Amino acid sequence: MTAAVTGALLLPVAIDRDGLPLSTYPMYSQTRGEQVSLVTARAVTAGGDVSTLSLGVIGESDDPLVVAGELRAAIGDGRAEQRCREIAERAAGWSGSADDIVAVEVVTERHDVVERATGDASLVERTVHARCEVPA
Repeated sequence: MTAAVTGALLLPVAIDRDGLPLSTYPMYSQTRGEQVSLVTARAVTAGGDVSTLSLGVIGESDDPLVVAGELRAAIGDGRAEQRCREIAERAAGWSGSADDIVAVEVVTERHDVVERATGDASLVERTVHARCEVPA
């Protein structure tokens, strides 16, 4: 019995094929790059300060994978401006900043993985896909 279970676990590796019910778990076994791209939305205050909005404001969900997936899809489909306006509507009542939020930006940020993990400044590049005003 032990040999059968061991064989079943090693079979995907031996035949270099991944699938159900046997898997090599490639999402955990592949190396990651030195940089990672993250999509998010930022609040911009009248004074120019920026802060990341909460998951609930960005995507009406507390699941970061869902929120990031929705933003990534909107950017990819050319709907970043529309998504920005939806977020701005929700941000109008958000109390995440001492100053009033005047604008929202939908951005992709590229970060150095090691610097981000250690809490150091990690931003390599930022692309603003959309910027919209927050309704008064």
